[in-house]
Amino acid sequence: MVHLFAALPDVGLNDAVRPDRIADRKIEADGLSWIRLADGANLVGNQVDDRPIGLLLPLDGDWPVRLAAADRLYHQLIDGDADPPLTPQRRERVKRALRTIDGRRNGASYRAVATVFFGGDRVAAEPWKTSSLKAQVARLAAFGRMMIDHGYRQLLQGKNS
Repeated sequence: MVHLFAALPDVGLNDAVRPDRIADRKIEADGLSWIRLADGANLVGNQVDDRPIGLLLPLDGDWPVRLAAADRLYHQLIDGDADPPLTPQRRERVKRALRTIDGRRNGASYRAVATVFFGGDRVAAEPWKTSSLKAQVARLAAFGRMMIDHGYRQLLQGKNS
């Protein structure tokens, strides 16, 4: 989610979100706008419509990361050709790592997690004690714990694949 602001008419902006990029739009009674782009990204802002928009970037220690993310957002909204910040493989690994942590917190064993991810037949195909699937689930759990302990910003910074 990115919080956007409707640009004031006198700031000289001229590019707006291309209409073909918008899949769905909803404007609440209080003026809060929700926009879902064709690629699934969600935007929220105050009275975001067909006018040019702006976004606020804090000047802090994460400035380079924020600036790179804003550049990707510009290309996604205006040009329609932004590269995703996460590859499909990395996105799947992050999802599996967090699902592994959720399962473990709810009492699931590594074997139960592996069965959900890979299927019972594949898990049963090799001895569990030395299974490569067991090792893979253990690595996913370690990666998930690292993300939770050290924050998700590292994903945007390109660290810890």
